[in-house]
Amino acid sequence: MIVSPFTPLFFINRKADGIDSEYIQTFSTTDQILLEVLAAPGTSIHANVNNEETDFPLYTIKFNTWNINSSTTLYFTTISLSPGIYSVSIFGYGRSEIFMVTDDARILDKTTLIQYSMNNNRQRTDAVFFIDGMQYYFDFRVPGGFKDSNWTFGVESEQFVTQLADISQLYGLESTQKRFTLGGSMGVPVWFGEMLNRILVCSHVYFDGVKYSRKESNVPEISVQLDGVNSFVFNQTLQQSVNLDPVIEQNNHAAMRRIDSDNYRSISSTTNRIII
Repeated sequence: MIVSPFTPLFFINRKADGIDSEYIQTFSTTDQILLEVLAAPGTSIHANVNNEETDFPLYTIKFNTWNINSSTTLYFTTISLSPGIYSVSIFGYGRSEIFMVTDDARILDKTTLIQYSMNNNRQRTDAVFFIDGMQYYFDFRVPGGFKDSNWTFGVESEQFVTQLADISQLYGLESTQKRFTLGGSMGVPVWFGEMLNRILVCSHVYFDGVKYSRKESNVPEISVQLDGVNSFVFNQTLQQSVNLDPVIEQNNHAAMRRIDSDNYRSISSTTNRIII
């Protein structure tokens, strides 16, 4: 049994020197936390959502199932919670790091919602992105965003120089790269950077509804906030995708906003809200 590493919750089992990061993972009340567990067919998966403020289980998770092949079954569910502090326990596997759910716009304005999916299920064996023909997106909310001072510009062009040294532009295509900063003043645990690097292998990655791709083989650059403290800031160079098929984009945005067959989320200037 494994929890998909694309699930936006962290089940960390490690020993490390230094002081742990004080950052608590944050979600909006309208974020859809997709939890995927891959196990043998017929496996009984027992899991709870825990209220960390009372230290008692809030409810038992009921998983949907989908058979991947004769040896592997996907157990999946979507978690959506009211404001509070929570964790998820999967018996026989572990307990997630605690996370906060909030509807406070002052907190959410300092975060970015990253949503990601693949074109199909053939590219990975540790996650499922299409279930019964329906595409699913994971929601991962992080502190940080794009700074105007971290824009760089590029161009691909072909020019012709005349005998009189005049330059004639034959072809040109401009591009803009932006550096995404993950982590605020207190930083984040190192596994946030690992998760960002993993997310950027996906076919479709959206930052607050705008599609970006990794620039070539660029990976998150780590910055230490304070020696001895396991809290870091990561910077990743990205390029916005601008020449997109409008039909595919419409379908992708519908899949990102889908809650169920009738309800969808609409993005406002501060947070997502449910519309019926």
